[in-house]
Amino acid sequence: MILEREDVKLSYFVAGAGPPVTLLHGFTQSGRSWRELISKVPEGWRWIVPDLRGHGETQTARGAPCSMDACTEDLLALWDGLGVQRTHLAGYSMGGRLALHVAARRPERVLSLVTIGAHAGLDDSAREGRRLGDEALAERIESDGIEAFVDYWGALPLFTGLERRGPAYVAQVRAERLQNHVAGLACSLRGMGAGAMDPVWDELAHVGCPCTFVAGQLDHGYVASARRLAATVANGRFEIVPRAGHAVHQERPDAFARLLASHLAAATAAGVSASSSTVD
Repeated sequence: MILEREDVKLSYFVAGAGPPVTLLHGFTQSGRSWRELISKVPEGWRWIVPDLRGHGETQTARGAPCSMDACTEDLLALWDGLGVQRTHLAGYSMGGRLALHVAARRPERVLSLVTIGAHAGLDDSAREGRRLGDEALAERIESDGIEAFVDYWGALPLFTGLERRGPAYVAQVRAERLQNHVAGLACSLRGMGAGAMDPVWDELAHVGCPCTFVAGQLDHGYVASARRLAATVANGRFEIVPRAGHAVHQERPDAFARLLASHLAAATAAGVSASSSTVD
C-alpha cells in the first residue's frame, strides 16, 4: 500500500488484527525484513510495517530530506491515516534510533517501545567523525553502485551472525538489500546516520511507557547501549540474547519472537492496570 504525502510516496503493509505494533527496519533493509518475525509471534496484533525514506519501495522526491524528523512525520501521517492514536513501536538499528527519536519527541503516540541494537545518539565528541564516515560511505555508494556496496556492507563483522543461518538465508538478505537504490541509501546515510542524528538521551527521561532494549550478547557496544537506555527511561529493562550479534531478530528469530510477545503482553497488562487505577 502507498501513503502519498507532499514529498514522499510511503510504501507500507499491514498484517493481522488487534492492538497496533509498528516495526521499523534497519539501514539497507525494508519492511519485508520483518515478515519472518511476524509469522513467529502469536496472532492478536495488527502489524504496521513501512519502508522508511531511502529504502524499499518508498519513493522520495528529489531533494526531500531523509531525516529522523521527516520519518517521524511520515509515521504520524501513516498512523493518522490508519486511525491509530497510539501504537507499540519496535525498531532495529537505524529503525531503533528512529523509534527512540519518536518516543522522545512524540511520547503520546507510543504505547510501548522495543529496540534492537540501537542507541539514542552519539556524544558530541564522536558525532563529527561519524558524520564524515557516513559521508564517505554515501560517496562510496554513489561511485561503486548498489551491488558493490551491498557486498561490502554484508561482509562487515557486524553481520557475521547471519552466517549461522546458512548460505541460503545470507543470499536472501543480500537479495533484499539489492532492492534498494543508490540515491535512497546515500540520502539515508547523510540524513539519518548516527552522526547526523540529534541525540535524545536527555529527552528519554520523559518517556514513561514500558521499554525493552535488546542487544545480542556478541554485539558488545550495543550491550552497553541497551544497559544505558534501560537506566535512562522510567520504565525500562534490557535483554541480552545469547549467541547473537547485531541483528538479533534475524539471527535468532524464535528467541526474539518470544521476547517481543512477552514484552507486548506485559505492556498490555500494565496499560490495563494503569487504566484501572485511574478509574478507581
